[in-house]
Amino acid sequence: MGKATRETTQATTKKTGDAPDAFPEFSDEERDYLLSDAGIEHMMRKLSDAYENWLDCPVKRCRRARRCQGPDMVCQLKESRLNAPREELARVNARMRQVVMRRLERLGVW
Repeated sequence: MGKATRETTQATTKKTGDAPDAFPEFSDEERDYLLSDAGIEHMMRKLSDAYENWLDCPVKRCRRARRCQGPDMVCQLKESRLNAPREELARVNARMRQVVMRRLERLGVW
């Protein structure tokens, strides 16, 4: 195995997005919002929109708006249905919160 050169290290850093300047700057207000419950819910809906989960969502207002209307992430259930037990919805919502928190951590929010 050869020794890594500065050029290969920089190329790898650019590909993986681990460069020090890859993290955007956030103001304190933006950071506070993103880490608040409302900000996390907003990010959960945006992630759902990015994967177009509203196409198969059983919630009519989501399909009508062509985006996630929340607050529960019904579309993330294995079998998305309106009459899902609250425990199952709570588990899915908690999982989506974890996904958002990891993403915010990668972005350098906290």
